[in-house]
Amino acid sequence: MAIASGLGGITGLLAVGEEFPIRPYVEAELGTVELAAGVGHDGQQYFAIATDPLGRGEVPDLVDNPSYRYLFILVPALAGGFGLFPPHLTVNLMFALAVVGFGLAGAASMTLAEQRGGRRDIAQIAVVNLGLLLAVRFLMPDALALGLAMAGVALAVAGRDRMAAGALALAVLAKVTYALFPLALGIWVWTSDRRRAWWLTAAPLVPMTLWAGFVFVRFGPDTAGNLALPFTGFFGATGLWDRVSSGEVYMALLAALLVAVGAALTLVTRDRLLRLLLGSWVLVGLVSSELVWQYGNNTLRALAPLWSLSAVAAAVYFSSNRSRKNLPV
Repeated sequence: MAIASGLGGITGLLAVGEEFPIRPYVEAELGTVELAAGVGHDGQQYFAIATDPLGRGEVPDLVDNPSYRYLFILVPALAGGFGLFPPHLTVNLMFALAVVGFGLAGAASMTLAEQRGGRRDIAQIAVVNLGLLLAVRFLMPDALALGLAMAGVALAVAGRDRMAAGALALAVLAKVTYALFPLALGIWVWTSDRRRAWWLTAAPLVPMTLWAGFVFVRFGPDTAGNLALPFTGFFGATGLWDRVSSGEVYMALLAALLVAVGAALTLVTRDRLLRLLLGSWVLVGLVSSELVWQYGNNTLRALAPLWSLSAVAAAVYFSSNRSRKNLPV
């Protein structure tokens, strides 16, 4: 809110780009807004989608990739009241959902760490997830997606599979890459209980499969250039870092460190569930393209789950090490 106050209010968090084609549409809906240099950020596109959630108007022609952007439908649909809410209410609800998601992600991460026997002091690192802070700053769907996903994992660990399936289904509708959460949970329980695996994997993916089918029929399939061969995206981006600010480079380097820490924890943790979750998101970092790695704020948001999961895994790992040290000789 402090940042918003310096940008003319909550609408300033949309980062409407001076040069982005959607600018006239957003200004027609909201009136005068604080503009960002260049093309701005993605919040402006999700605001526009909130006003036209089925893509029947001009919005699909104004976003950079409708086939990709419309997959992230949960936050625009809720904030826009499925296209029925007035524009300023929509922006405020986008902000509220981001803040709620940020808090839920931290709370669920702490809960999961406690469930797996982790140290609370280390698990608190999950609460200061820098990727989610950036998501709130730009009114992005990442915060709510991660909050719902981590809540789904904690509910599954507690044995509340149907509630877990509901939370995971919403998480995947908020951000499609979060399908990795139900997939990891399904593998985790497959050998012991295949009925649970259905609830934790197939059930959460059904709504997104149906929605993605609609989007791909409407606009055609597209990955938006976010995937590449392992390591090529990162090393290719290093040659582009002279074109971006030093802050973006520092954040990209922090994201690279996060991938390394996540990989190390994947190897050393004895918790199979955390190993599956960590490994899947380490892989996301390795196959992310130059487009993701060039801008550090993009990378940290894309790898926000790895931040939370690494904090939980570290809390569990060091707790078990401390327990072993305290055993009688």
